[in-house]
Amino acid sequence: MGAGIRRIEAVTGREAQRLVQARMAELERAATFLGSQPGEVDRKVLSLLDEVQGLRKEVARLQQAVAMRDFELLFERVQDVEGVKVLAAQVEVADESIMREMTDWFREKLGSGVIVLGAAINRRPRLVAAVTPDLVKRGLHAGRLVQAVAQVVDGGGGGRPTMAQAGGRDLSRLPDALALVSVWVAEKLE
Repeated sequence: MGAGIRRIEAVTGREAQRLVQARMAELERAATFLGSQPGEVDRKVLSLLDEVQGLRKEVARLQQAVAMRDFELLFERVQDVEGVKVLAAQVEVADESIMREMTDWFREKLGSGVIVLGAAINRRPRLVAAVTPDLVKRGLHAGRLVQAVAQVVDGGGGGRPTMAQAGGRDLSRLPDALALVSVWVAEKLE
């Protein structure tokens, strides 16, 4: 078939009638599933999509509220490594965006420090690291930090000096990876 030529397929006679009846039966089933009349299926689907979108926003808001509550509890676990505040912790979050947000909260609250958060997302270890700019000047780099930590969970990653992320394959080693953070910081400080 040449360019600009379209193939048109058609059914006629009894086959066309069977096709229309099959489509009407599908529409009737869809209307039954939706609890509406066949002529209202499109409006009902749009209404349900709006409702789903609203529920997703509410879930995201609740996840953020839970993360904020958990974040406050994490501050009890901040360590001092040669004068640098370091937090390495496993968190229960649904996605990496919340982890990145938590690192922002950490930097806002402490001003100076290193944070590495790990989480099981889709049964895989995910890591987010952040280093404040003053500590980048002292030789710390979030991208290199997260690379070193990710190797423990059989993964890799990288990023900028102040923010990086990584993933891995061995979720069981996530606590070991997080334990490495303080050691790495102590070794790399200038």
